[in-house]
Parts: sequence; C-alpha cells; structure tokens
Amino acid sequence: MSSAPDQSPQGVIHDEADEDVTSGRHLRTDHDRRNNHRHKDRAGEDKAGTGEAAEPASLGERIVFRLKQWGITLSYLVVAVAIIALIRTFIIQSFTIPSGSMENTLNEGDRVTVTMYDSDKVHRGDVVVFTDPDHWLTTQEPTGLQGAAQDFLVAIRIFPQNAGHHLIKRVIGMPGDHVVADGKGSLTVNGVELHEGYLKPGRSASEVAFDVTVPEGYIWVMGDNRSNSSDSRYHQNDVHHGFVPQSNVVGVAKNVVWPYSHWSSLTSGQEVFSQVPKPTSTPTALPAGPAAPNPASTLAGSGD
Repeated sequence: MSSAPDQSPQGVIHDEADEDVTSGRHLRTDHDRRNNHRHKDRAGEDKAGTGEAAEPASLGERIVFRLKQWGITLSYLVVAVAIIALIRTFIIQSFTIPSGSMENTLNEGDRVTVTMYDSDKVHRGDVVVFTDPDHWLTTQEPTGLQGAAQDFLVAIRIFPQNAGHHLIKRVIGMPGDHVVADGKGSLTVNGVELHEGYLKPGRSASEVAFDVTVPEGYIWVMGDNRSNSSDSRYHQNDVHHGFVPQSNVVGVAKNVVWPYSHWSSLTSGQEVFSQVPKPTSTPTALPAGPAAPNPASTLAGSGD
C-alpha cells in the first residue's frame, strides 16, 4: 500500500514534464510561423520595390529605358556583323556552284567552303575560286533595289567583292610549268603525262591542242568536265592569253558541304601531280603582242 502513493506522484510529474515539453514545442512552432510570415512580407516588399525600380513609372523614363535596351541590342548586332565580315574576308567563305563545268567533282547547286588565308599558297591540282580575269563571264549586275542591297552587303563584307564574277576551276599549271595537250586525249606538265582520276567519266584530258608555258604571277586552269568548261584553253586571245593572275585567286576550295549527300573533300587533286618535276626554266613575264588564235572547238553548254 505504501508503494502506490509513491508511484502516483511520479507518474504525474512525468506527465506534467511531457506536457511541458509538448507545450514548449507548440510555442516554438507558433513563434517560427510568425517569423516566417514576417520574412515573406518583407520579401514581397523587396520584390515590389525591385519591380518598381526596373520598370520606370513615368512615360519619359520608360522611353529612355526602352531606347537603352534597343541600343544594347543594336550594339550586339553590329559586333556580330563585324565578326562575320572578318571571317568571310580573311578566313573562310562559301560559294554555290553555278554550272556543270566541274562535274563530277562539283555539281550545279553544290555549296563549297573556300579558305581565304592561303590564297597565295596555291598548288597544282587545287580547286580554286578566282575573280573573272577578262570577261570570261557575261554576268549582268543587278539594278534598282536589288543592286543597292547587293552593294550594301558588299560594303559590310557579307557579300564578297565582285559578287557574281567568280569562277571555280582546277589548277593545272603554275608559273614556269610547260603544259601541253595534243588534242587526242594526252595532257602533260613538264613532260609528265597526267592521269586525272577527277575527270568526269567519258571525258578526255583535252580535245583541244595547246602548248603553253605559264608566266610569272599566273596560273593555267581547266575544268574537270573538259568538254563543257570555258577555261584557260578558250581564252588565249584575251589580254592575259588565258592565264589567270594569281592576284585574282580568292581562295582554295576545300570541301563540299551541301547537299549532305555530296559531302566530300577537294584536297586530293595534288596527288595527280606528285610525279611532275619542277619547271626547268625560270618563269618569264606575260608575253606581249597578239595572242594565239582561239581553238576552233566550241563548248557544249554554258561552261563557266
């Protein structure tokens, strides 16, 4: 009997202690909730204040704010155009093939990448883009709004200089090279006959006979579709006697990038000339006086 009273008070103490602990938890929870509400209210006030600062209240301030935004956007645009212009002027450009004169290496509509930084390091077998040396093309310049747009794009270097006056051919002869075709399918450079695997199937090296030595500062070019290419052979009456000034070379074509099905490299042509020796004579200046008459053969097609 004496043990019962001892147990009862102890149980009350434990119960009260438990209740005190529980009440303390409730008190702390309520306190935390009130603090959270205060923080949220302050955060809402801060956000409201930030929003008011970001968006000016008056019409004049809003106009100035918008003009600043447009100015930043315009600055980014100018920088982007300048970067593109530098790349296209000094590093790389792309050109679209306008005809079948380089088939089957290049087909009409193919797009090729052309490096500009190595335009002064041309080798036999390279496919090069060059500006028209002496009216090889009959391109008409656009007029009116289209002409003005083209002039603007040329001025900011998005379009290349002499837009619409570019040709693409393969380099066959470098300064000092002696290039000879017998008109029956044989083509030699410095006495070595070429076996040109890049020629369009069924085409011979040249059905036009010629015998030239490339002068200093010039190259001799021919299309891979030899029977449909208005190349150096057909311009021997021109002011440059069919030779292309090296200064007219815009760049070296490296790859076909469009369409995807035509993706290929254009750098293997040099292998054809691997056995060709260096010229035995020092290149001379471009000959003066009347040029040799044009070959009697004519081209079947546009042949640029």
